Amino acid sequence: MAKDRIEDFLSRKHRETLVVVSLFIVLALVLTWPLALRLHRSIPGDTGDPCLNTWIMSWGARTIFTSPTRFFQANIMYPSRDVLVYSEHLFTMALLSAPIYALSRNPVLAYNILVLLGLVVSAFGCYLLVRELTGSRWAALVSGFFFAFCSYKFSQLTHIQIMFSAFLPLAVLYELRYLQDGRRRHLILFGLFLLAQSLSSWHYLVFCYLVSGLMFLWWAFFSRSRADWARLGGVAAALLAVLVLTTPFALPYLRAHARLPAFERGMREIKMFSAQFSDYFSAYEGNALYFKGFSPFRPLTTANERALFPGLAVVVLALLGLAWTAGESKGGGRRTGRAERYLPAFFLLLAALSLMLTLGPEAGSRRNFLYLVPYWMGVLRFIRVPARFHVVFVLALAVLAGYGVALITGRVGRGKGGRRALRLWGAVLLAVVLAENINLPVSMAEVPTGRQVPQVYRWLAEQGEARIIELPTEPWGELHRYDRQLEFYPADPPAYSAREGLRVYYTTYHWKQTANGYSGYFPYHYNRIFYEMQGFPSIRSLELLRGLGITHVLWDWRMVPAEKVGEYRERLLSLPGTDLLADFGEQWVLAVGTGETATLDDLEVEAVVPAKILPGRPFNMGISVTNTSNFPLVISDEEMQEFRLLFLDGEGKTVLQSEGEYLAPFFLQAGEGQALTLRSEKAPSLPGLYTLRIILEGGVLGGREFTRTLEVGEMPVSEDPSHVDGKVEFLGANPIRIPVTDGLFYLSFRVTNSGDTYLISARRTREEEVENRKGLVYLAVKFEGDGPPWEEQRSTLPCDLAPGQTAVLPTLFRPPGTPGRYRVLVSFTNEGFRWFGEVLVLEVEVGEGI
Repeated sequence: MAKDRIEDFLSRKHRETLVVVSLFIVLALVLTWPLALRLHRSIPGDTGDPCLNTWIMSWGARTIFTSPTRFFQANIMYPSRDVLVYSEHLFTMALLSAPIYALSRNPVLAYNILVLLGLVVSAFGCYLLVRELTGSRWAALVSGFFFAFCSYKFSQLTHIQIMFSAFLPLAVLYELRYLQDGRRRHLILFGLFLLAQSLSSWHYLVFCYLVSGLMFLWWAFFSRSRADWARLGGVAAALLAVLVLTTPFALPYLRAHARLPAFERGMREIKMFSAQFSDYFSAYEGNALYFKGFSPFRPLTTANERALFPGLAVVVLALLGLAWTAGESKGGGRRTGRAERYLPAFFLLLAALSLMLTLGPEAGSRRNFLYLVPYWMGVLRFIRVPARFHVVFVLALAVLAGYGVALITGRVGRGKGGRRALRLWGAVLLAVVLAENINLPVSMAEVPTGRQVPQVYRWLAEQGEARIIELPTEPWGELHRYDRQLEFYPADPPAYSAREGLRVYYTTYHWKQTANGYSGYFPYHYNRIFYEMQGFPSIRSLELLRGLGITHVLWDWRMVPAEKVGEYRERLLSLPGTDLLADFGEQWVLAVGTGETATLDDLEVEAVVPAKILPGRPFNMGISVTNTSNFPLVISDEEMQEFRLLFLDGEGKTVLQSEGEYLAPFFLQAGEGQALTLRSEKAPSLPGLYTLRIILEGGVLGGREFTRTLEVGEMPVSEDPSHVDGKVEFLGANPIRIPVTDGLFYLSFRVTNSGDTYLISARRTREEEVENRKGLVYLAVKFEGDGPPWEEQRSTLPCDLAPGQTAVLPTLFRPPGTPGRYRVLVSFTNEGFRWFGEVLVLEVEVGEGI
């Protein structure tokens, strides 16, 4: 008899599981409509981030089992290395999608199945968690639905690294079970689910440790017995073990952080993507009730990262859940100790903490130390969008709402209507929460697969070793400065990401190395290459490609204006050093021939320092490099180069040492020079004459040492100037002939500080220069002439300039995009871009040649 009862219980439990999972599968298919009709040929959203994530998952599925050491050495953004670290590695999703990808060879199908799987498992995991906490199926259904299918999750359908929360509630469930009963099986499952979710993205590693760590502290606060502390020790061991297992995935990111400038999220960017309190009243633009319908919760902006309104019903249910905490003493889940008895208060605390973290560095007008402290510790420096902590808020809110549903259905079930009333109220509450979170139809983007993929990519797959670049790109925007710290700045970012995301996706059909790419970080080399390529086809752009080792150019005629097709056809066919290798109608393949290049021995290197600096203050100097050969030089080393400074007094004693880093030169044509900025955060505090030893300690220019004499003393500074004046001379022939429109072009000037004020040339970082422009002085260039208005451009001085000092400034400028004759005005400019000094006038002719 007992055996029959056990079997009956198990069969009922399995039936419940089957029914619940089936319900969530149906909801996933219906609420993502029309995804189910297009699993093999469309992706939710656009061809930007979803195509990038499809490529990441396909790359992982391809390398995890065959060449795991190449996992981070992905094929885009050549010649950069470890490029997978520029985005989330999505290891868990890649692992889960590998069988689908191996069987179907359809990256889109594998991606879409993971999207649906993430929704279903997220819902079922939260269902199990709330079922455990409340004992109520209806509470679990409402919570599971909200956690997986809330509008915020649909706002993140283009970001599978945020949407895929499948294992987070399961990790919480098994941590809770282990803390309750101490069973080893539960500890192992907690560790496995924690590891799986943590390896889905770095965001979730932080989210998981926030939830699990807070649960650990909560339990520790209420623990009294030795058994409790032993279980806490088991949880601590699991947390530590998962950290150890994720370390090999973290090391490439740490290496990239050490060697790449700005490989972290700065405060300016973080504040831009931080939530405001008002965002919790902003509905997602896809929500049928609160955005598309009549509602006071329509947002003033459609920034989906910050559309955080969860719906009225779930908030009311969560508040009722708190009442259940205070007044409901029976039923529900197991509550044997104080830690368990007050678990709803734990989830309230979790909701409050995660809400504060969504606000980023500032909560209203005050500093948010809950965010700033872990940011200063380095834990949050990789998170660009603090609003994504809303995922944790949604989990906490879902559980609290489950308590609220349990309160209502529990009391109704004990009333007159009994089980029928319970089911009715449960169904009504589920229907209300569902109605608040309908986001149909889901926007879909068609993505070619299989034989629909353009023929050129299938042709590439049959070729041998090749390195490619796809041109033209979407236009790049007006950056105004092209001499250093080049930023990623397309004219139309959504159009650029959609185009480049699709090109990244197409590499899954040939896996050749490509200079193209799209990711969460854009290194200097990538930005420089594609600003240069705005002038392709030209001798200059071809020499850069040849120096990089690019073997094929894929030219897309669909991106050339109809009136320009004839011109570009002539330029492409007449470009020396290239051959038309294949014609696929809308796309050409050009073979790039080899050619001689310069070497590091051909570089002439000199130090440029201010003649006089201010006591105890940071200052900027430079290294001037010139390619003295007749051939182009390309240096693809991304590592920051180290230097050391020694200040010696009149007796030859070292009174101060300083260290720093600089970026190596990248591309120099024959005769071209570049000024590399070196910054010292220290200067001697006592006035006088000093000998400065500049030691380049490694990298491409390592082994060189320079000695200069400089004075330290007081003088007016450009932050609070006395008299500013200057003179500029052009070191070349006037008029200037620039063969092609757009791209970059080299010019060299001699600049003189004719005033009595010390001119500051740079700050420590680009972010600091934007936030504190006061006192910065640049060389300014303005084009006037035949074409439409062109950007006023600026160039960094070769070093801080003391009064009366003269220095040579080699630099790059961006020619106008329209052919014609121009007058070019050149002078100095300071903050607010007010010009001063003599204005040099040059004549420039911009052509349509090569």
